[in-house]
Amino acid sequence: MINLYCNNPTAGKKDGTAISQDNTQTSPLALTLKLTEQKAVKVAVRTDTGYKTTDGVNISFAYWDGTEYQAAGGNINNWYVCLDNNYTNAENALANGTWGHSADITADVTDVNTVLWVKYDASNATEPINDNTTAVCVKATVEAV
Repeated sequence: MINLYCNNPTAGKKDGTAISQDNTQTSPLALTLKLTEQKAVKVAVRTDTGYKTTDGVNISFAYWDGTEYQAAGGNINNWYVCLDNNYTNAENALANGTWGHSADITADVTDVNTVLWVKYDASNATEPINDNTTAVCVKATVEAV
Protein backbone atom coordinates (compact mmCIF):
# COMPACT_ATOMS: atom_id res chain seq x y z
CA MET A 1 0.00 0.00 0.00
CA ILE A 2 3.04 2.30 0.29
CA ASN A 3 6.13 2.07 -1.91
CA LEU A 4 9.39 3.78 -2.81
CA TYR A 5 10.17 4.76 -6.41
CA CYS A 6 13.45 5.53 -8.20
CA ASN A 7 14.53 6.63 -11.71
CA ASN A 8 14.05 10.37 -11.24
CA PRO A 9 10.47 10.56 -9.92
CA THR A 10 8.66 13.90 -10.16
CA ALA A 11 7.11 15.53 -7.09
CA GLY A 12 3.32 15.41 -7.26
CA LYS A 13 3.26 12.90 -10.15
CA LYS A 14 2.91 9.11 -10.37
CA ASP A 15 6.13 8.33 -12.23
CA GLY A 16 9.23 6.37 -11.29
CA THR A 17 10.05 2.68 -10.96
CA ALA A 18 8.99 0.82 -7.83
CA ILE A 19 12.03 -0.23 -5.81
CA SER A 20 12.18 -3.97 -5.23
CA GLN A 21 10.65 -5.36 -2.06
CA ASP A 22 11.44 -8.27 0.25
CA ASN A 23 15.04 -8.62 -0.98
CA THR A 24 13.89 -9.54 -4.52
CA GLN A 25 16.45 -7.20 -6.20
CA THR A 26 14.16 -6.84 -9.25
CA SER A 27 14.60 -3.07 -9.28
CA PRO A 28 16.99 -2.14 -6.48
CA LEU A 29 18.03 1.34 -5.46
CA ALA A 30 21.43 1.54 -7.13
CA LEU A 31 24.31 3.99 -6.78
CA THR A 32 27.64 3.47 -8.52
CA LEU A 33 30.52 5.37 -6.99
CA LYS A 34 34.22 5.29 -6.28
CA LEU A 35 35.80 4.76 -2.90
CA THR A 36 35.79 7.93 -0.77
CA GLU A 37 32.94 9.38 -2.86
CA GLN A 38 29.37 10.35 -1.96
CA LYS A 39 26.42 10.11 -4.32
CA ALA A 40 22.76 10.92 -3.90
CA VAL A 41 19.71 9.76 -5.79
CA LYS A 42 16.19 11.16 -5.86
CA VAL A 43 13.47 8.77 -4.71
CA ALA A 44 9.79 9.16 -3.95
CA VAL A 45 7.30 7.60 -1.60
CA ARG A 46 3.61 7.25 -2.40
CA THR A 47 0.61 5.15 -1.49
CA ASP A 48 -1.58 3.10 -3.77
CA THR A 49 -4.56 4.94 -5.23
CA GLY A 50 -7.35 5.24 -2.66
CA TYR A 51 -5.01 5.38 0.35
CA LYS A 52 -3.06 7.93 2.39
CA THR A 53 -0.82 7.88 5.43
CA THR A 54 -1.75 9.25 8.82
CA ASP A 55 0.61 10.42 11.56
CA GLY A 56 3.62 10.81 9.26
CA VAL A 57 6.11 8.51 7.59
CA ASN A 58 9.54 7.46 8.85
CA ILE A 59 12.26 6.50 6.37
CA SER A 60 15.31 4.65 7.72
CA PHE A 61 17.67 1.78 6.91
CA ALA A 62 18.02 -1.80 8.12
CA TYR A 63 20.56 -4.58 7.69
CA TRP A 64 19.42 -7.90 6.19
CA ASP A 65 21.39 -10.66 7.93
CA GLY A 66 20.04 -13.35 5.60
CA THR A 67 17.20 -14.25 7.95
CA GLU A 68 15.72 -11.01 9.25
CA TYR A 69 16.18 -7.25 9.25
CA GLN A 70 18.33 -5.74 11.99
CA ALA A 71 18.58 -2.16 13.27
CA ALA A 72 22.41 -2.30 13.14
CA GLY A 73 25.06 -4.02 11.08
CA GLY A 74 26.35 -4.22 7.56
CA ASN A 75 26.75 -0.90 5.79
CA ILE A 76 23.70 0.93 7.13
CA ASN A 77 25.90 3.60 8.73
CA ASN A 78 26.98 4.66 5.23
CA TRP A 79 23.39 5.32 4.07
CA TYR A 80 21.63 8.66 4.64
CA VAL A 81 18.31 10.25 3.74
CA CYS A 82 17.07 13.84 3.54
CA LEU A 83 13.74 15.42 2.74
CA ASP A 84 13.50 17.33 -0.53
CA ASN A 85 13.66 21.11 -0.46
CA ASN A 86 13.17 21.64 -4.20
CA TYR A 87 16.75 20.57 -4.89
CA THR A 88 17.56 20.94 -8.58
CA ASN A 89 19.84 17.89 -8.75
CA ALA A 90 21.86 15.45 -6.67
CA GLU A 91 24.79 17.83 -6.26
CA ASN A 92 22.46 20.51 -4.88
CA ALA A 93 20.91 17.99 -2.46
CA LEU A 94 24.36 16.79 -1.33
CA ALA A 95 25.54 20.35 -0.66
CA ASN A 96 22.38 21.71 0.98
CA GLY A 97 20.40 18.79 2.36
CA THR A 98 19.94 17.98 6.03
CA TRP A 99 21.16 14.40 6.01
CA GLY A 100 20.54 11.76 8.65
CA HIS A 101 20.16 8.01 9.06
CA SER A 102 16.40 8.53 9.17
CA ALA A 103 13.90 11.21 8.18
CA ASP A 104 10.31 11.94 9.11
CA ILE A 105 7.74 13.14 6.61
CA THR A 106 5.15 14.94 8.72
CA ALA A 107 2.57 15.61 5.99
CA ASP A 108 0.25 12.87 4.81
CA VAL A 109 1.64 10.90 1.87
CA THR A 110 -0.94 10.18 -0.83
CA ASP A 111 -0.97 8.46 -4.21
CA VAL A 112 1.35 11.07 -5.78
CA ASN A 113 5.11 11.29 -5.27
CA THR A 114 6.59 12.85 -2.15
CA VAL A 115 10.26 13.32 -3.08
CA LEU A 116 13.25 12.68 -0.85
CA TRP A 117 16.92 11.96 -1.41
CA VAL A 118 19.07 8.98 -0.43
CA LYS A 119 22.86 8.99 -0.42
CA TYR A 120 25.67 6.56 0.14
CA ASP A 121 28.89 7.85 1.69
CA ALA A 122 31.87 5.67 0.79
CA SER A 123 34.38 7.95 2.51
CA ASN A 124 35.30 5.27 5.05
CA ALA A 125 35.11 2.31 2.64
CA THR A 126 38.18 0.19 2.16
CA GLU A 127 37.02 -1.95 -0.76
CA PRO A 128 34.31 -1.86 -3.41
CA ILE A 129 31.05 -3.62 -2.54
CA ASN A 130 27.74 -4.56 -4.02
CA ASP A 131 25.60 -3.80 -0.97
CA ASN A 132 22.55 -6.02 -1.18
CA THR A 133 22.18 -6.27 2.60
CA THR A 134 20.80 -2.78 3.24
CA ALA A 135 17.07 -2.12 3.03
CA VAL A 136 15.26 1.19 2.96
CA CYS A 137 12.52 0.96 5.60
CA VAL A 138 9.25 2.85 5.33
CA LYS A 139 7.20 2.97 8.52
CA ALA A 140 3.70 4.43 8.23
CA THR A 141 0.07 3.88 9.04
CA VAL A 142 -1.94 3.73 5.81
CA GLU A 143 -5.72 4.12 5.61
CA ALA A 144 -8.35 4.22 2.89
CA VAL A 145 -9.56 7.66 1.82
